Amino acid sequence: MGPQSQSLYLALLASGKPLSAKQLATKLHIFPNTVYRLAEPLTQIGLITKTNRYPCQFNAKPIDEGLSLFLLYQNDWFSQQFSRSIAKTGLSNNSEVPQSKQIKLLFIQSRDELMNLSVGEIDIANKTVDLLRSGHEIPADVMLSLIKAKRRGVVTRMLIQDFSLENADQVTYWQQNGILVRKTALRHIRLMLYDSRIVYFMSYKHAHSEKDLGMKISYPPFATILSQLFDQWWQIADKI
Repeated sequence: MGPQSQSLYLALLASGKPLSAKQLATKLHIFPNTVYRLAEPLTQIGLITKTNRYPCQFNAKPIDEGLSLFLLYQNDWFSQQFSRSIAKTGLSNNSEVPQSKQIKLLFIQSRDELMNLSVGEIDIANKTVDLLRSGHEIPADVMLSLIKAKRRGVVTRMLIQDFSLENADQVTYWQQNGILVRKTALRHIRLMLYDSRIVYFMSYKHAHSEKDLGMKISYPPFATILSQLFDQWWQIADKI
């Protein structure tokens, strides 16, 4: 998705109501025909909808729903690209591809599934665990794994997007157990990074977490990029 398509989606979000191609063109200082071209990939992903009546109008899906749809689209895209790469090289399995160049994907369909998978990742982490979370309760088994990781010398940093008096005691408990915690602005995503090597990300936040969608990507170059982004967010986050 290019910068102009992103601008179109943001303009629709900001309007809070459907807009015609002419209205969008005026807002973005482009031609109406260009609006239709930019809207096409957004419609394919599901980030915006288009009415059939004339003149047609465009409407943006909410960020959390749009993110879920985008994750699903990206999952399909990554899978297709990886399959094509294997076909072009004539390789029959991942063992013939250098480990650092392998892309392994796993689609995650709920927050509970994400938490269950987290335990295994924390248990084998040996350097860092970086978490961008809501700030609500951590399941007991995940917390136990984080405590054990601390004893092994693993550094855990947690950015929380929802801090209030209601969860202040939980934050204190996490800090007492060696987790570094800061408050960040709303990022509309959950993000988990293990040893700057494996990435989990998931939409945030639905009223019912079972509607959230996410993905695990085992690909160190991609994880490194997101680790750098996490570092930037950490530096500007508020200390608690």
